[in-house]
Amino acid sequence: MGGYKLEYQALRKNYRLYIRSAGLLAMLLIICIGLVVRDTLLQTGGLLLVLAGLFLFIQLLKKSYTNKCNTLLHADLDLAFWQQYLQLNKNVKKPILQIDMKLTSVAYSFMMGDFDTVIKEAREVLSQKELPQKYKNFFESYLIRSIVLTDPNLTREELEGRLNELTITDSTLAEKTKKVCLALYDLTIAHQSNDYFEGLSNDFKYQQLEIIYYQALNATLKRDKPRAKELFRKLISEDESLYIVRKAKQYLENEVNHLCPLQSK
Repeated sequence: MGGYKLEYQALRKNYRLYIRSAGLLAMLLIICIGLVVRDTLLQTGGLLLVLAGLFLFIQLLKKSYTNKCNTLLHADLDLAFWQQYLQLNKNVKKPILQIDMKLTSVAYSFMMGDFDTVIKEAREVLSQKELPQKYKNFFESYLIRSIVLTDPNLTREELEGRLNELTITDSTLAEKTKKVCLALYDLTIAHQSNDYFEGLSNDFKYQQLEIIYYQALNATLKRDKPRAKELFRKLISEDESLYIVRKAKQYLENEVNHLCPLQSK
């Protein structure tokens, strides 16, 4: 974890250093233009050129920084980086950045299986009147999925009623959320097979692992134990702090404990 702390700190430090260096260079160029160029029109053109170059450089730098962070957070799913990212950005001042960090925190809690925290924090944020709709969409999605995964007494009628009350404006996310929740209900509460996760793919690592986990649950409910074991075994080499990894290990351990008494007879 220490190595990634240094990596994230270095990433953020370098980003800020490049921004300051670019600003300083721009100031020096502007001073040079003022001292060397006497023509007012040329001075103005030079000034605009420097400012345009500075703006372009900063935008490219921001994009590179954001892409690197997204790669470590989502594509690589480095949990140490997640922890450091949350820790070092927890005191951001801008309201929009505070909401963004809260969403990141909710996503992390969801991956850890801390669904009660997800429900609590999502409801707190959703109670804000000025919450931008794009954020509201994601918080609603995390909230309803967490409710399904924490309430074993939830009925299908209650779930469908909650799904109909969602105000997610992104049609793709809204449809996906409904299908995922119904599949989760079948696989974890009704204990009946559901093929929704079969054939799905995703570019982000956690979603990839999640697909494998629910495919394994589906195979279990279909009494296809060989496939279920094969899928669960794909997960157990991952970080055990992930909810789906712990559940996969629990399943395999239960299988071993079930076989041992039979083998001893």
